[in-house]
Amino acid sequence: MFKMLVLMTAAALLFASPLHAKKKPVEDAVVSSTYEAFVPLVEKIRGEMATGERYEFLSNADRDTVNAILDEMSGMLEKSGSVAAMQPEERARMMTDQEKVNGILARNADDRLICTHVAPVGSHIPKTKCLTARQVAENRERYRKNAIDLQNGSLSGGGPGS
Repeated sequence: MFKMLVLMTAAALLFASPLHAKKKPVEDAVVSSTYEAFVPLVEKIRGEMATGERYEFLSNADRDTVNAILDEMSGMLEKSGSVAAMQPEERARMMTDQEKVNGILARNADDRLICTHVAPVGSHIPKTKCLTARQVAENRERYRKNAIDLQNGSLSGGGPGS
């Protein structure tokens, strides 16, 4: 009876507790207000799209989209001076463009968490494992290099049993 009570309590705690990783608050990369404040922000974002930087995992299509939208937003802000001075239609387009860019950048940031639920060997209870996108990419590259090294080692006769 006591064992059953303990198991039921453990099960209730397990299913009541969240199994997902804590998320860091997502900050918007693009916040437009005035042209003068927007220009350095655009330069910073474009710098962060370089190899080894925060948004290096952008596809070429996403990179082109972000650059085109940033150019469009810059033109709109340069023409009007600030978001407050824009016509309502322009302001709505500006905010829509801002959300598009922030969405693309957030999906491709190297610090976003990727969580998987896996059952360890010998257990049916899944565990949550979270890594950043950069860690996943680095692991993938390391495994690929190890596979190539293993293949080259076995082909050149340097493997076991030679």
